[in-house]
Amino acid sequence: MRELHVISTGDMPLAQFTRIAAAIHPDVHAIHIREKRRTARELRDCVQELLHRGIPAHKIYVNDRLDVAWATRIGGVHLAHHSLPVKEVAALSHALRIGCSVHSVAEAKQAANDGADYMFYGHIYDSPSKPGIPSRGLAQLQAVANVVSIPVIAIGGIQPEKVTEILQHGAQGIAVLSGVMKAHDPVGRVRQYAEKLNERR
Repeated sequence: MRELHVISTGDMPLAQFTRIAAAIHPDVHAIHIREKRRTARELRDCVQELLHRGIPAHKIYVNDRLDVAWATRIGGVHLAHHSLPVKEVAALSHALRIGCSVHSVAEAKQAANDGADYMFYGHIYDSPSKPGIPSRGLAQLQAVANVVSIPVIAIGGIQPEKVTEILQHGAQGIAVLSGVMKAHDPVGRVRQYAEKLNERR
């Protein structure tokens, strides 16, 4: 199954984020609450609002905050380099789907060995959110996909027209932030990504 993850940008009102999330979730595999400046209570309230708007719990992921993900009994937690180690989180909880961000083949191997269920790899293309940092490109994406058996989700500067080549280089899906959340028509944009992901090869 090819996965489409949509991530909050961290710089829009949560009411706007939840409204967009509710509109796009039928075409999305996972919706990530990635809000570094929010408190645990604010994140909990955001989860509750997403649930109230009809988004299934299994589609909701919280980034970094294991406590919030666990307490709200949602689908998953996504870990960054500064988060708790994958191995420790995997030992604590079998109910949550555990993802993590990796940036090299070595990190990908370690994450898979430690019990991650999926991983983000990127940034694949130049991205406004990573100014001055060279993109890692498709060859490195393929190298990562070749050494792990869990899904590799590509992230970073991905436009709908790039989805086909990303899948051809081993990714099992894509993750998008501003490409959806800041689009003029988020629903239409998500459907463009979903159509590309679901095209028969």
